[in-house]
Amino acid sequence: MMKHSAIYIALLTLLFTLPVYGQEAATSVPAEAEATDTIALSVDTVQPVVLTYPQILLDMPAVHVEQDSLITLLMEEKIAGIERGETERAGFRVQVYSSNHPHRGKSEALIIEQRIQQAINVPVYVIYASPSWKVRLGDFLTEQQAAEFRDMFKGLFPDLADYTYIVRDQVKVR
Repeated sequence: MMKHSAIYIALLTLLFTLPVYGQEAATSVPAEAEATDTIALSVDTVQPVVLTYPQILLDMPAVHVEQDSLITLLMEEKIAGIERGETERAGFRVQVYSSNHPHRGKSEALIIEQRIQQAINVPVYVIYASPSWKVRLGDFLTEQQAAEFRDMFKGLFPDLADYTYIVRDQVKVR
């Protein structure tokens, strides 16, 4: 946000300090300067510019727009080219595997991840939280959603049913 403010201030400063040369300034350029690519003008030759608006704009009533500050933030991000993707919040996942064996745990977690990805379309997370390797599934906002998925999963993967339970986690919201 600070970066954008500095850019806006610089642009506004540039806009209001740049001299605007009207007809009078162009006619006051010395003849010898006209033959070159650059023109040297002194500050006293700058004439103020008066902007005229069409009458229809002058007759319009003033408009005041009230909006949530998040809308302003999103607009600034869009202008700056910042893309908002997923956000995280508190939720639930279904844990289907956990092992604290350093080498076997990792390879088993990756095999389980591959099996699940081939069978069902659900986000699969292989997590290493020292000393354990874990496989967690889904991004559920409610415990009820996670419980329904857990029950369905146990039917599809009966060999993992004994190790399947619901955990609280930060989940991705799209």
